[in-house]
Amino acid sequence: MLKIVRRIKFNFLGKGRFKSYFLYAFVEILLIVIGILLALSFNTWQNNSKNRAIEKDYISDLIIDISQDTAYFNTRRIGNIQKKADALNQAKSYLHGNFKITDTLLFLNTVGYGARYSRVIASSNSSTYTELVSTGNLRIIENKEIRKEIINYYESKDAATKTIQGSKTGYLEYINSLRPFKKDTPGQIAISDQKYMLKKLKDDRFYGLINQELTFADGLKIHFENGLENGTRLIKMLKAYKNKTK
Repeated sequence: MLKIVRRIKFNFLGKGRFKSYFLYAFVEILLIVIGILLALSFNTWQNNSKNRAIEKDYISDLIIDISQDTAYFNTRRIGNIQKKADALNQAKSYLHGNFKITDTLLFLNTVGYGARYSRVIASSNSSTYTELVSTGNLRIIENKEIRKEIINYYESKDAATKTIQGSKTGYLEYINSLRPFKKDTPGQIAISDQKYMLKKLKDDRFYGLINQELTFADGLKIHFENGLENGTRLIKMLKAYKNKTK
């Protein structure tokens, strides 16, 4: 009987120790897992914090770049393009015999103004966007809608720029071939050149150049208006997003 009691007591104590070892091992593993999860969470938090700081820098740089764009796409330049179109239409009326010249020099300089923006169009400050795309950092812009608006802005502007560049005419070259241009006295035209210009402005080739330049001016005006509108709207969105993520 005593042997049986001792055996039962031994088995009970042995099982108790086993349970204690198991509980200890379980707790130790649990602590290790919790430690790993905490480390991963901290690392994720650090990366997110770093990315948000980088994102804010990119947003600030984009605001600067797009502000420079809208400074070019301003109402004064849009007005100048309308003035360019008016000058071209005046030249067209003269060619048709429907315009009476009262001041020859003023008229010829007005016709010359029709070549405004023919050589140079709006340049785009896209250094920040180019870096975002080339480095793959565009994904750092966390808000998908903002990211999409940024892409649409630059892609639309680039497409419009390429279209306009491909629409350039020979109007400027034609006008320059009729008169020498002096930087110090741009509005002066010799009498002999004035007579020659008036004759050549009746040429059929000039009629075609006017129509092409009018088409170019219309596309340029739309490009400027869209650039100003889209740029202003995107700047507001970027500023609001930047303030929201402070």
